[in-house]
Amino acid sequence: MVDVTVSTTINRPVDQVFAFVADMENEPQWHTDALEVKRLSEGEVGKGTSYQVQFRPSPMGPSEGTVELVEFEPGRRIVARSDLGNMKPTLTHVFDAADGDTRVTRRIQIETSGLTMALMKPMMKMMVRRRNVEFIANLKRVLET
Repeated sequence: MVDVTVSTTINRPVDQVFAFVADMENEPQWHTDALEVKRLSEGEVGKGTSYQVQFRPSPMGPSEGTVELVEFEPGRRIVARSDLGNMKPTLTHVFDAADGDTRVTRRIQIETSGLTMALMKPMMKMMVRRRNVEFIANLKRVLET
């Protein structure tokens, strides 16, 4: 399994940062690999909300699939599970108040299947870490400007 955690502090209140991240249709604004995110379920965003996602093509595997919010604690934590074919990422965002700012921790755990994916794991871990450092820096930039 690939397991990467990155964090940053954003100069915005927790409720604003949480609301922006919780609505995954905002993701293409800061996640530079996300081309399109479309909500499939109706109603308020929360546990059970599902999305169709399309990412930039990658040597790591499929670039389209679905995401479901499997845990949702308003203002505190979001866990999303994805099905992207031979990759099954679980993404956790944790939000902590920090003197009026928000500390965001983003953890991605990717389960893979197949021999090719097993051979790619060391490279994947480096690439996933580098990309997620960029994504969380973009999130900070978007929310602070």
